[in-house]
Amino acid sequence: MHEIYKFGHSLAVFMSFFIILLLLLKSSGPFFQSPKRFLFFYFLIFGLFTLLHYCLFVEWHVEIVAVLFGNFDAFFYLLYPLAYFYVRGMVKENAILRPKDLFHLTPFFIQVLDMLPYSFTSFAHKMVIAELIKFDIHELVKQQLGFFFSARFHFYVKLILSSLYVFYSCQIYFRFRPRNAKNFILHYWIPGFLVVQMLLILFLAYFFLLLPSSNPFKLTYQGNSPWNYLGLGSYLVLSLSVFYFPEFLYAPYINAEREAKLKIPNYELSAEKLIEIETKLDLYLEEYKPFLKATFSLAQLSASLDIPVHHFNYYFRKTQQSNFLEQRMRWRIRHAKELIDAGKDKVITLEAIGLESGFQSRTTFFVNFKELVGESPSAYAERKNNNPA
Repeated sequence: MHEIYKFGHSLAVFMSFFIILLLLLKSSGPFFQSPKRFLFFYFLIFGLFTLLHYCLFVEWHVEIVAVLFGNFDAFFYLLYPLAYFYVRGMVKENAILRPKDLFHLTPFFIQVLDMLPYSFTSFAHKMVIAELIKFDIHELVKQQLGFFFSARFHFYVKLILSSLYVFYSCQIYFRFRPRNAKNFILHYWIPGFLVVQMLLILFLAYFFLLLPSSNPFKLTYQGNSPWNYLGLGSYLVLSLSVFYFPEFLYAPYINAEREAKLKIPNYELSAEKLIEIETKLDLYLEEYKPFLKATFSLAQLSASLDIPVHHFNYYFRKTQQSNFLEQRMRWRIRHAKELIDAGKDKVITLEAIGLESGFQSRTTFFVNFKELVGESPSAYAERKNNNPA
């Protein structure tokens, strides 16, 4: 069993860095503007922790333990926020970090400051600590390395925060995912990713609660326990899925921009089919006005009407000589004009009208409006007010 555990652990370390490489090489589109950048750092941090765990419980390497233990502990506070940002970015189609997201870094920086005295100690001192851990694994929490808080305190806080992040990741997935989206990433990969996070939480609970020698269960940590196999197995399933479901590496997140620019397929839709699409689309737009949502995408439109994305691409190019992005802009501009025509600009600002119409910023609204109408929203509103119909 030990050889199996050793092989599995070695494979987990290898797969972490293999996936990091694939994410860099195989990702389509601007990598650091997509949610996959969060997945990249997630696997990087998890890979390093897996390496540390390997050196502690499988095959002892005192130098690696001396480098990673203590110096790297604070990065665990980033692991589950990264998973949360990844899920949020994939489901909500928005990978932009907002200023308030910096709040998630607070525990990380607190432990960084807490560990500064230890970080600046000599490597020889860190080697001594590593040797102590080798002979008694409970030295992981017995050693008072932090200036303010004990290792036990950080263990418990990490467990609580990790559980909360998994909970909120699940919540955001079930709240914002397209209900009928026929998409592998949303229907299979993200739920599987979340299930693995839950299983890893169980392993962390075992590790964090039983590792302290004074734990209430009066148990000691065993490197080859069934709980370890649960944690290792969960992570291996996650990492090895790259071979079975490689889409999560190179497929874009449900990206309207990319889908809208797809070429017309090498076939033609009948006139009857085009009329059917037009009828369904007009009724849907009139009743629900989905384009008023800033995140409205071609994937969501396809899922809502149960019409393939490539059929919409063909329809827009064949009948409108445009693509989804252009059509979405026209729907929003038309709505904004209707609000101005109704005198809404006398009640709220033009910027607010743009936001109500689905635009994410004043600049985007004004630029698109002038491009389509030929004059700015303010000029259009002034002309309408001076010459009411």
